[in-house]
Amino acid sequence: MTQRSHASGWTQLTAAVLAALNAELLLRLAAPPGALAERREEVYGGLCLLALLLILATRWLPRWKGYRRALGLSAFVYGLIHGWLALQQVLQGDPQNLLFLNQTTQAAIGVGVVALLGLLPLALTSTNWAQRRLGKRWKRLHRAGPWLTLLSALHTAWAGIHFGLSPVVWTSAALLTVCAALVLLPRRARFSKATS
Repeated sequence: MTQRSHASGWTQLTAAVLAALNAELLLRLAAPPGALAERREEVYGGLCLLALLLILATRWLPRWKGYRRALGLSAFVYGLIHGWLALQQVLQGDPQNLLFLNQTTQAAIGVGVVALLGLLPLALTSTNWAQRRLGKRWKRLHRAGPWLTLLSALHTAWAGIHFGLSPVVWTSAALLTVCAALVLLPRRARFSKATS
């Protein structure tokens, strides 16, 4: 194991928070005047999804395995920031304003909330102590990660920025990619174990 993988959860959480602060500084420099609040929410949501997708990619990139904890904590921190900013931006600080949004937006926000709440126990148990204490239950708990990535991708497809694509195309592409990763990666791992 590399030295990186032995860093404590608090050290990696601190690194995730500092990375968020760096993203905030860069965003303040790059965002057009008047669009900072909206762009900030989108950027943190995108960073959360990117970190989750990079965790899935570590199956193909073994050198990155030592970064999974930092990526997971970063995803959680980015997701928290995104959720807070969305509450302020979309709901004007009042969760009851959710009732006045259309049903598609309500569903998209609900999926995002479920994904963020699902990341909470993963973030809280991302320490070496929790891993030792929970044993096999830790591994079972953290197997929810790919499914939470799927929920995050679904949330992004429903509510997020679409880069000029129609929502149907964007949703289809995002879900197809994440589902392929969920289905194919475990088979590849089983196949490689059987042949060795």
